Amino acid sequence: MNLLGGRPWTLVGPLSKGTIESVILSPVLFSRARPWLPPLTGVLLTLPVLAQAGEETHLGAWLHTISNLEGPVALDFTPSGSLWVVEADGGRLSLFSSSGTLGTRLESKTPWLAPMGVAADTRLYVSDPARRRVMAIGVDAWRDADTVLQGPEGFCQPGALDAREGRLVVTDPLGGRVILLHGSKRLELGADLLSEPTGACLDDEGGIWISDAARARVEHFDPDGNHAGGFGDYGAFRGLLAAPSGIAWWNHRIFVADRDNHRISVHTEAGDLLYTVGMHAIWPREGEGLLHYPSALAVSHDGTRMAVAEPLDGRVQVFSRAMGAEPTIDPLRRTTPQAAAHYGPAIRAAGNWMLLVEPETQSVLLHDRRREEAPIELTSFGRRGHVLGRWAHPSGIWLDMETRMAWITDPSAGIMDQVLLRIDPKAPLNQHLGAAAWIRRMDLRALDRELGGISVFHDPRPTAICRREDKTYVIDEANRCVLVIDQAGNCIKVLGAGVLLRPMDLCFDPAGTLWISDAWQGRIVGLDPVSGKIRGNRGLGALRRPDGVCSDAEGRLFVSDRAANRVLRFDSYGTLDLSIGTEGLGPEGLLGPRGVSIGQNGNLTVVDHSNHRCMVFTPDGEFVRAYGSKLHVRPAMKPEIYDEQGKKR
Repeated sequence: MNLLGGRPWTLVGPLSKGTIESVILSPVLFSRARPWLPPLTGVLLTLPVLAQAGEETHLGAWLHTISNLEGPVALDFTPSGSLWVVEADGGRLSLFSSSGTLGTRLESKTPWLAPMGVAADTRLYVSDPARRRVMAIGVDAWRDADTVLQGPEGFCQPGALDAREGRLVVTDPLGGRVILLHGSKRLELGADLLSEPTGACLDDEGGIWISDAARARVEHFDPDGNHAGGFGDYGAFRGLLAAPSGIAWWNHRIFVADRDNHRISVHTEAGDLLYTVGMHAIWPREGEGLLHYPSALAVSHDGTRMAVAEPLDGRVQVFSRAMGAEPTIDPLRRTTPQAAAHYGPAIRAAGNWMLLVEPETQSVLLHDRRREEAPIELTSFGRRGHVLGRWAHPSGIWLDMETRMAWITDPSAGIMDQVLLRIDPKAPLNQHLGAAAWIRRMDLRALDRELGGISVFHDPRPTAICRREDKTYVIDEANRCVLVIDQAGNCIKVLGAGVLLRPMDLCFDPAGTLWISDAWQGRIVGLDPVSGKIRGNRGLGALRRPDGVCSDAEGRLFVSDRAANRVLRFDSYGTLDLSIGTEGLGPEGLLGPRGVSIGQNGNLTVVDHSNHRCMVFTPDGEFVRAYGSKLHVRPAMKPEIYDEQGKKR
């Protein structure tokens, strides 16, 4: 008999304030509502909440946070409840106990160069997109890795994984498909349906669930690989999705990391919304259930824990079960406005003008930099869509002041647009609505598969661009090269194939060398734009994850190191002579810096991506000003008044 009122009870979630912290349970604790809860006898339990069996519970009560991680991008629970986390910027896998204590840490460049996905089954499966392969490793003898799948013909870039009872599913976000392995059977899913599969999970019946970030959809495939339906559409309202980037299945519930909506969305298998977990963190670095671009998630085997990875903030938040059908929302938070959208990743300047990308609104912002305090937005153009004038994921930008032309790439669509900006650069400062006129769109997926004598295996995905002498140089992240496009839109040359692994940005120096930042090799590579031969390397041993790169009139190179939260300067001879920035929000603070640009006065502008702002420094690294989200700008502009959370001291 249960001594607690004679009725069966079950354990759910952590205690809220004011509830009892320990309960002595009588000889048997029945749990009809939760079959995963084992019988307990005479046990003193601390920190449970007791709920009458049959009452609804939800998985979404904040439990604890694992902090100081280096770019957590993937995670998975073991059957015992431990948590594997992939730290992409650290190039390692870390195992944490159920309480968040660090245990095992696997660090080496021998099995992998850039781990991206993880799945814990009878062995530990790890995807390494840098080497285009998936490995199975034993934790005890983890240096002995077996290659399970390898490209480039096999796939473009392996990403998220899931494994269950001998079945392994692997996403290929750049290739727009998913591969399922089961014994000797290999199935390719979604080749004509998926655009950017970012998350994958298996259910108990062998079905496969896929989150597609570009299409804002969740797709379902049966165990034989047949499409069995799906749900989702783009938007910010509850039930809609924006860049879903991770997915998990438990007990016929679908948990989706709704990245750009800053929440976890929980659905039935039919797609009906049950509840959401979290909302946008307003103050910098807020947590304890508030989310900031959640990019991956995992649910424990018994359904008692959910872990959510937030790579921009270097943390994993862990949630447990609690009473009620869904989480309660702070009434003050219901009316709190959303934080400002991110700048970035790219920035380009020419004369007094400056272009920035605002990826969450799928638009490009044109600024006038004549005002000393901060640039003034003149116009914005573009919105979400797939026709001329709209993009799904604007990424690379270029600006030509003389012709008033802008170029914008969209990797998810494989296109590059040319836009005329109908604004007089010498006119007084004023807004110019409707100032953009589309000239043409180039579909790079229609290019010949034999480009410059080098076989291209995958549809091009254009990202960063720059121009020189009527030629456009475009990074193709799918084929790891630079495409050279002439005025007629033809690809006349391919540079860097076989040399680059993860090209991020590019620029020319005054001597005509094309410099390309390579995140996975931790260097900047200089190429001859005519012959394609290597002219030099910068940053080996000093750079961790180089991103934006630009050159000044003296031939000095400035490169942002996203993982190290700083910008490095190399002189024209290749010597590292300056480091700018450190992690934080103050005048020296940077967090995940991306694009960089040199202005007419020689000052350096840095897209401080994870801090929702731009930072301006002199060429010698002295802080000039910050602009962007007010809460993130205050600590830099007035550090004596505002703390690192943007609040008054």
